[in-house]
Amino acid sequence: MFSRPIVVISGKTGSGKSDLATLLESQYSFRVIRTKAVLAARLGRNANRQALYEKGLELDRATGYTWLVAEVVELIRNIPAHVGVVVDHISGIEQLEIFRTTFGSSITHVHLWATDKTLRDRLSGEMGHIVDSQEYATIDHLRDSSVVDKLKHDADVRINTDRSDAKDTLVRVAARLHLFTPPEVRLVDVIIGGQYGSEGKGNVVGYLAREYDVMVRVGGPNAGHTVASAAGNYTYHHLPSGSRDNDSRILLGPGMTIWLEGLLQEIKDCAVPPERLFIDPQAMIIEQADRDAEAAVVANIGSTGSGSGAAAARRITDRELSGVRLARDVPDLSPYVGQEGNWRGSTSDRLEEAYRCGHSILLEGTQGSGLSIFHGKYPHVTSRDTNVAGCLAEAGISPSRVRKILMVIRPMPIRVGNPDGSMQKTSGPLKHETTFDAIAEQAGLDPESLHKAEKTSTTKRKRRVGWFEWDQFRKACALNAPTDVVLAFADYVQGDNSKARRFEQLGADTIRFVEEIERVAQAPVSLINTRFPREHNGQGDLRTIIDRRNWTALRTKERHGS
Repeated sequence: MFSRPIVVISGKTGSGKSDLATLLESQYSFRVIRTKAVLAARLGRNANRQALYEKGLELDRATGYTWLVAEVVELIRNIPAHVGVVVDHISGIEQLEIFRTTFGSSITHVHLWATDKTLRDRLSGEMGHIVDSQEYATIDHLRDSSVVDKLKHDADVRINTDRSDAKDTLVRVAARLHLFTPPEVRLVDVIIGGQYGSEGKGNVVGYLAREYDVMVRVGGPNAGHTVASAAGNYTYHHLPSGSRDNDSRILLGPGMTIWLEGLLQEIKDCAVPPERLFIDPQAMIIEQADRDAEAAVVANIGSTGSGSGAAAARRITDRELSGVRLARDVPDLSPYVGQEGNWRGSTSDRLEEAYRCGHSILLEGTQGSGLSIFHGKYPHVTSRDTNVAGCLAEAGISPSRVRKILMVIRPMPIRVGNPDGSMQKTSGPLKHETTFDAIAEQAGLDPESLHKAEKTSTTKRKRRVGWFEWDQFRKACALNAPTDVVLAFADYVQGDNSKARRFEQLGADTIRFVEEIERVAQAPVSLINTRFPREHNGQGDLRTIIDRRNWTALRTKERHGS
């Protein structure tokens, strides 16, 4: 009859019972039944501690200790069956025995205790004056030491709160209740770029987003991800790709660098309400000075100059100064930023909640493996590790949570144009550099359309392009161990691929290329993006992805048929 978890808390006044109950409520959605409130309903809201204590004794005598259990049974009739209940508090072993008889194995008895000095000090802080032993004895609801000993002996969990604050206590109780998700539960799929960025990740994420409960973005506004949808094309710099076209929860991790004006505009453009978007309090704010500081790297290596790198560096070098602003310091972001008691205060806690609920999670990386500050060809790199390990670290996700790693590549990798339009200063090496004219001629495409399309999403600079780099691709596979490869821009291999809707409709050269990709990666090419409709105006056929997956990430509501 009673399968829900029911926690009953015992302990002397000031031992931390109410704090534990409140945290179980705020962080694990338990419903709290407070004995004090039950008694106050009989005596009136202004009843003092002594009156409440005496009323409890009277009800114990009159009902044979059953009154509190009867009240709990009545109250939980209106609480959904899957929701846990915490009773704050019981006052004796007789009450506890009736709870155990009524609810059986659903009961977990938690007993909290502390030294007399700690108990008095806590009450002194609460009441605003020093509480001595005599006054404490008149306030405490557990005055018989033999009763305390019996409760201690019975407890399923017994915690000395001298050495365990409310959050520590919660962790220990939550572990006993099996509220933590075991490491083997893998709910996170990750999408990263396998080359030098602009592989077409955004459109792929936009296609997959409808399958996920939660979408997570890392990186900063130096990467722009463009998505084509029925509403028209849109370029995302902060929000996950496809945010405008679905209702998934959105998390921006603590490793994010945020250009405030740009993020607020995206939130407005995509009509994202506060209840849908969570920004980690420790995400870094980019200042104008950061953008100004990047003028040299713009001129020398073709950086976007977004300020992301300078902000990331300042986050390290200015730790003892006051010039660093995090998301928690920005009033305009307060509706979206987690504080204590509001979405639990960090992305990692929100992810814990998602794991516990069985939510599917999509983590969207930015840029590409070849631009990693650690693994790319320095100095022609970005300001972060763009591989899967770096993305997970920025988001606060353990590798053990990862189910699928999707690495997006294009048949002809690109880099941004050289800073000065010549080879005096370069945005980085391309092993087999060629031209878009040469690619267009080989594939049978209109060269003018390629020149028009191949501009960076953020700076609108023309791109450089090269033939496929097998050695670089294999290194990206070694760094990321993708479970799936995604091939974008298949029309650059053969122009007629843009008309393909099934794998067998692709050109023979393209199929051979896919087969070789799979041999090198030791992973299937599960998604193929045949073209990108950059001129899309909300009309026409948007079927650009050939889906060869043998898996899906159905959202929770779809799994439960709701």
